[in-house]
Amino acid sequence: MELHRAIAQLSDIHAQVLRSEIFRGYRAVPTAISSGIAVIAALLQSTVLDAGTPTEFVVQWSGVAALAAAICAADLWVRARRSRTVATRVLPVVGQFLPAIAVGGVLTIVLLRTASPMLSVLPGVWAMLMGVGIMAMRPYLPRAIGFVAAYYVAIGGLLVMTAQPAAIPDPWTMGAVFGIGQAAAATVLFINLERGGRGE
Repeated sequence: MELHRAIAQLSDIHAQVLRSEIFRGYRAVPTAISSGIAVIAALLQSTVLDAGTPTEFVVQWSGVAALAAAICAADLWVRARRSRTVATRVLPVVGQFLPAIAVGGVLTIVLLRTASPMLSVLPGVWAMLMGVGIMAMRPYLPRAIGFVAAYYVAIGGLLVMTAQPAAIPDPWTMGAVFGIGQAAAATVLFINLERGGRGE
């Protein structure tokens, strides 16, 4: 019985140590690239890749999100291979964000399959879930990242409240919301983790 209690206490101490140290796996450059991708996608969608229906809009932006996520994940994978510290903390930190991704994916699939007129709320829902996911990781990241999370939740809520059923959202709404949000996140990461060569 004492052994089990000691193991449980060690596990609690380990968890506290992980939370007390800032995770250095996320970097400013890939985050800034995801900001640029959002702006470029908005530019393309407003000129060349015109989305004729809410479904086309959602499919196109789902692809944009997947591309941005793949770039950030690839950078994280490379850093995890180079740093044992990063490698041991990837799953606990990224795991905090995964529920938000899962909820967003399920909602998107359900609304697409049912051809719901409420597809127009997805940009706002995506933004709110982005904020919730970032907030879940906040114990492992610089404190200022909380402002980025609050921005996403607030702007997402505004988009949901103003969404018109069956309407095609303006592509620049997505471009601006995620372009600004990811640029702000990149700035927080750079200032707190990388400026002056303090990053790993």
